[in-house]
Amino acid sequence: MAAYIVGGLFVMIALAIYGEQTRRVMVDGGKVRTDDLGLPELLMSFVFAGFFGMLMIAALNRSGSKEAAEISIDAVLPNSVLFVVFTAGILGFLRYARHLRLAHVFGLDQQPPLVAIGWAFGLILAAFPLAGLANAITLLLLKDGFTPQPLVKLFSDVARGQDHLSVAKIFLSGVIIQPACEEFLFRGFFYGVWKRYLGMRGAGFLTCLLFAAFHTSLPAFGGLFVLAICLNIAYERTGSLLVPIGMHALFNFTSLAVLYFQARFNAAI
Repeated sequence: MAAYIVGGLFVMIALAIYGEQTRRVMVDGGKVRTDDLGLPELLMSFVFAGFFGMLMIAALNRSGSKEAAEISIDAVLPNSVLFVVFTAGILGFLRYARHLRLAHVFGLDQQPPLVAIGWAFGLILAAFPLAGLANAITLLLLKDGFTPQPLVKLFSDVARGQDHLSVAKIFLSGVIIQPACEEFLFRGFFYGVWKRYLGMRGAGFLTCLLFAAFHTSLPAFGGLFVLAICLNIAYERTGSLLVPIGMHALFNFTSLAVLYFQARFNAAI
């Protein structure tokens, strides 16, 4: 009972924090810049969103197959490198074809790095109880149980086996590469473009929905959707993409660290 009371208290504090940040965004206006993003980016966003949609449908169609249930450690970094190349292609188009200043478009000049880190640390602490509650509700709704994500299962296996090189590969991908690329893509590109034409609410809903679905994990969908809302609020509140990137990296680092120590504990007993 005490655990539920403490958990409920943390959720109430987190709601108060994000409620205040949302109120400030509504009163002062969001700080995400959209003036430089136009029709070419809108058309490109539709193409890429459709492409990701097809990938997600294909992943769901393979969800029951053996190859979908397993993933090789040798594929982790190559997949991440492909994501980097894809993201670099979009950034290259914006910089060299559209002649946009990326630091201005993504607000990289809005907050000093140390200030951005402070925002990221504080807001991700408040996001954890909300994402955890959403995950718990999702699992309660899935009455037939759930299967862990292939990457989560792989990480637990290599952690139990003390395969430190494989653990380092997953940390590199999950804590550095994926957060930076995903935030540039979802918050920086999709949200920035769609905000100009749909406003904060419409763009926010679509971006959060796409972000959660992109990970093709039904058990994690609720938590990822709530996390995406927190990342959007942080981006609008600070105007700097460095803040959601930092939050995402800290979230993944904490999640992987918990999985690592759980796996080592289970291997020891």
